[in-house]
Amino acid sequence: MKGPTESPLKFNIRFNGYSETPIETIQIKFARRLIYCLQKNSAHMRKGMLWVTIVSVFVITIPIASADYSGEVEYTISESIFEIEFYSSESWTNDAASEIACWIDEEYGNNDSITSESEIENYEEYERAINAELIGTEGYHYLNGAVAIIDEYEVEVSSTYGNCNEFDLFTISWEGKFSFDAEAADEYVLLFNTSEDHNFYNIQVHYCIFEDFDVQSVNGLADESIDEECVNGLRINGEVMEIKFEKPQGFAIPSVSYVSTILVIFISSAFFARRTEQAL
Repeated sequence: MKGPTESPLKFNIRFNGYSETPIETIQIKFARRLIYCLQKNSAHMRKGMLWVTIVSVFVITIPIASADYSGEVEYTISESIFEIEFYSSESWTNDAASEIACWIDEEYGNNDSITSESEIENYEEYERAINAELIGTEGYHYLNGAVAIIDEYEVEVSSTYGNCNEFDLFTISWEGKFSFDAEAADEYVLLFNTSEDHNFYNIQVHYCIFEDFDVQSVNGLADESIDEECVNGLRINGEVMEIKFEKPQGFAIPSVSYVSTILVIFISSAFFARRTEQAL
């Protein structure tokens, strides 16, 4: 999943390529706020102050509370099992929503603590530009060994405007389609490689793609359930989701040769029975 659901702690090495002499800096961000920025080889770095800061921040690292985040994805069949459409909604509440709103104001606005409609639109346009680059690239799903290729990917942001410190809800919706270059078969295995990134934590998924198939087994999802054409569950960080399914096994129609043999035996039996009756 994409979207600003990154770890609150970030450690980056950046190069300022716009100056005549590129300057390498090290930045530490917590909850998307820059809390330490130091030019490499500066006096402070040589004194070891950066090392102390890094150690301190890593020791107290606390991920964004899962209670403030929820995500849900639904997958449906487009034309066939080889073309899957998806719709995803991610929501942040309370402090997590405020953090994102203030980050957008800082990165895509004027950093005045007021997240405006234009700043939200600026962020939305940035996400759309990034998503456009994903078209034609590989996704996380595999069907019988064939990797998914992203065909469509759109994003929409739903949010209020105003003081970023007072946001109580921030929602991003994603929709698109991916496809598999796979051969038709009687049995299928659908895989999803779930990242160990905490972004995938607490994401509810619904694979409503099995109307014409029988689901044989489900692995790699928490609280999984099978409801008619849907497989539901929660993604598990670092786990590979595996769903095995197959075409329904219908009633076997006897072969023509078998039917012909039975018919010949029946006619022969009737014929000999009549001959015996006449002889007696």
